[in-house]
Amino acid sequence: MESHLLFYLIAGLLLVTEAFSPGLFIFICFALATAITGLVDQFTELSLTPLLGINLGLSVAFLFLVRPFLKIAVKIPDQSKYEGRSYAEKLIGKDAMVFKSISEFEPGVVKLVDYDETWLAKSIDKTLIGQGTAVVIEDIDGNHLLVSTRV
Repeated sequence: MESHLLFYLIAGLLLVTEAFSPGLFIFICFALATAITGLVDQFTELSLTPLLGINLGLSVAFLFLVRPFLKIAVKIPDQSKYEGRSYAEKLIGKDAMVFKSISEFEPGVVKLVDYDETWLAKSIDKTLIGQGTAVVIEDIDGNHLLVSTRV
């Protein structure tokens, strides 16, 4: 295998690694440096030692020059307001539509308006809520959402 193809393969693996570590922008800098090193290797007759030196220099340069711009350009939403809360707790206050009627004795199914999800639900005041009724999520009881009719 030619060495420049190995550099391209490593660059691709680094890009895949970046996809699984969003917001870090470290592996993308390494991938860019490795791809450029592959180009240098493809069009010159340098041995491995200078190529590794080029790769190291470009990696450090990209980490200090390109990464700060990437962090500014790509805004990561602030997740601090959700710390310590479960996913279900984040749904409190959201709108839903009753998909299967909710009775006093049997839970029904609601479909969240902004999400493509359905959940088991009970009426918070133990009343009958018919299919197609707009509801709001008030609380959680185990794996059931407690809902009330939208006023």
